[in-house]
This record gives sequence, C-alpha cells and structure tokens, in this order.
Amino acid sequence: MKKIMIAMSGGIDSSTAAALLIEQGFDVCGITMDLFGNGPSTAANDAKAVCDALSIPHYTVDAVDIFERIVIGDFIDKYKSGRTPNPCVVCNRHLKFGLLMDKAAEHGCDGMATGHYAVIDNGQLKRGIDANKDQSYFLYPVLAAPMDKILFPLGRLTKNEVREIAKKLKLPAADKNESQDICFIPSGNYLDFLRSRDIGAGDENGAVGQIVDINGNILGTHTGIHNFTIGQRKGLGALGKRMYVKRIDVSNNTIVAAEEHQLESDEITICDTVISKARININKQYAVQIRYRGIPSEAMITRVDGSTITIKFNTPIKAAAPGQSAVIYDDDTVVAGGIIC
Repeated sequence: MKKIMIAMSGGIDSSTAAALLIEQGFDVCGITMDLFGNGPSTAANDAKAVCDALSIPHYTVDAVDIFERIVIGDFIDKYKSGRTPNPCVVCNRHLKFGLLMDKAAEHGCDGMATGHYAVIDNGQLKRGIDANKDQSYFLYPVLAAPMDKILFPLGRLTKNEVREIAKKLKLPAADKNESQDICFIPSGNYLDFLRSRDIGAGDENGAVGQIVDINGNILGTHTGIHNFTIGQRKGLGALGKRMYVKRIDVSNNTIVAAEEHQLESDEITICDTVISKARININKQYAVQIRYRGIPSEAMITRVDGSTITIKFNTPIKAAAPGQSAVIYDDDTVVAGGIIC
C-alpha cells in the first residue's frame, strides 16, 4: 500500500496515527464523517487543523443519512424491542469499514487506516497490546472487510506512548481529552435521547407495564422496557430484596426480575456473525467476551449453523444481554463475533 486514507476525529489517536503513517512513508490523506448535517462540526474543524499541520489533504463525507438510518435507527429499534444496542459495532461495520473504505477507493487510495487500538497481523485481527485500550471487541466486523487494505498504526503502542508521540510532534490534538460517550449522545444520558425521539412517554401515571418475578408474581410497575437492560438493578424500585433484570418480555411489555444468582446462564447463541478465515473448531476451548471491558470467559463452540453460533461456557456467566456483541478469541486473535440473540 502506498496511498492511505485515515478516518480522523480531530482527537489524539487518529491524529497520531496519521503522523505515524507519514513517518512510515505513506502518502496520507484524512477524512471526517459529517454525521449530523448542521454545519462544520468540531471534529471536522479539529481534524482539518491536524491535517493542515501535517501538510496533508483533508476531506469530509456526508454520512448524515446512513448514520441516521443504520446507526441511530438500530439503536432506537433495539431499545424498543427490549435489547441492548452496541452502536460502535454497527458504525464500524457499515460506516468506518464500509462507507469510508468506498471513499478511500474513490480517492485512489490503496487502503484505509484508523486510530483504533488493535492489530492486524497476517490477515488476522488481534488485540492491541495496551489491555486498557484494546478495541478489538468493537472491531470484529472488519473480519468481513478486505483486511489487507486496513491499517491500525496504534495497535502495538500504549496510550501513554501515543500521548508522548503527539506531544513530541506538537500535534494540535496532543492535549485534547478523549470522549467516552456515544457520539450522538454527548450528555451520556441515553434515556433523554430516547425521549427526544418520543419513546417512553408512559401513561398519565408514568406506568406502562409490570415487573414480575420468575414465577410471574407481580412485584411492581415500570415506565418502559427501553429503561432496562439485562443485569440492571437501578430503576426497579423497592421490591423487598435485591433484584435485577433477568429478562425483558416485549410481547407482554413486562420486566422479569430475579435475584443475582438467577441471572446466570451457561449457553448463548449469537446471530449475524462475522467469522475469520481461520476455521472454528467445534468443542475447542475459546475465550468469549460478552461486553467491552468484560473479562473473557472460557467456552466451547457447540454448533455453527450459517451465521448462527452456539456457545457453551465452562462456568455460567451473568447477565448476557441480547443486542450486545459476543466476540470469540483464540488467545489474542479474534475468531468470530456476533450479536447475542
């Protein structure tokens, strides 16, 4: 690869990644997605400032419609259907390694880069070496992309090393704080966002459904299934003892609550899977991660049926939430990933 387009947010990671690519001799250009369509965003302005400092071209791409339809639409639909969405996975799959790869080709680029902390080695996706920043969990969709055209320049660096490089190069983003929020919910309050989309108004008393125990006994009322995710305790109210959300029954608009030990399951099924070129071996031991920052659990693959994989855990896991992703690792290599269904 000679000419590389890098997705840029104006933050320290993508800015440093761009600088490293230049140092490595690539012909680099930056691109920023316009996600909201209300004039030049802070991200676009910051990214352009970095590109100007690096003396490389910067482009913006109109992604308003696809972002609204695919990322935000999925986010809303999953909450309405009692599942817990993972918008970063959806964005990676359809925008960063879909739309932007198409744009890279249109600009005559040989490949695409991002500032993610992960490694592509010999056509395989692996964890980044910084355990605190590893983003391979969100990146399993790249297994379906042309991986020989993707670069992660930061995968073998720690965050502290990236900060030092940015300061040494005097990049405009060197002292910029990184955001931990969902980009379309900067406040971090997803319930306010859903209310802004007229979801979850409730009746005149605020109640819209029942909270029951695993035997169907009524314990209380709730104000919308979108307020809950599997394993959640907050928002259930005083139920007489410490209880958590075990299941969300959409058809009956009911939250099923249970004690902590009743949240365990030893098997899950994932759908809409993306699988690496490496063969998945039935009954081989793998490590499976069911949430970002979660500790992987030892498990076996007991069935592969098209895009559906059944996973049996050695030790029962707690609060596997439908809608979230489960990613299968062989040591530090991503073998497959999909949506818990």
